[in-house]
Amino acid sequence: MTPEEIKKTWAEASRKMYTPTPEEFENMYREKKETALDRLATKYRRFSTLGLVMTIVSAFWMFSPAHIPGIPMKFVMAIVMILYFATCSTIDWWLYRGVSSINCFNMSVSEVVGKAVYYKKKHLQSMLFLIPFAVIVFGVMIYSFKADEYIIYGMIAGVLVGLTIGYRQFREFMEEYKVLTAE
Repeated sequence: MTPEEIKKTWAEASRKMYTPTPEEFENMYREKKETALDRLATKYRRFSTLGLVMTIVSAFWMFSPAHIPGIPMKFVMAIVMILYFATCSTIDWWLYRGVSSINCFNMSVSEVVGKAVYYKKKHLQSMLFLIPFAVIVFGVMIYSFKADEYIIYGMIAGVLVGLTIGYRQFREFMEEYKVLTAE
């Protein structure tokens, strides 16, 4: 074959090939595979919803018949818990919205990676804020129930279980970010 015949064959082949539009490509891709970006957004949305539910549940502490020495302490504990869970829910909602705004089809690779690194950094910064806040909430709860040692033992057991689950979730989040920036 001469170079001219090769060019002609190549041009004919490219005309015959089907090239989907970006919208068709996006639909084909989304139907077949859930991406790390999709999993991150789903997890943030779930955590935001859980935080909102816990905010509402914490509000019921003000009206609960639980015996806490000193009525004002019941309100302090409820307010601290409401603030903590509302903050968690708000941060997770913000991260959900941010991660959901990343569009692999319309953004360049450097933009996608840049945003992923940015939201990973914000996730870690929010943990640096929320972990000490959780310790304060736990301290207020311990102080509120200082008269009942069995409730305190239950809280300590709950914290240990929560730390285990939280560490596992943290690792899953970081794995998703690792996959996202590697893709």
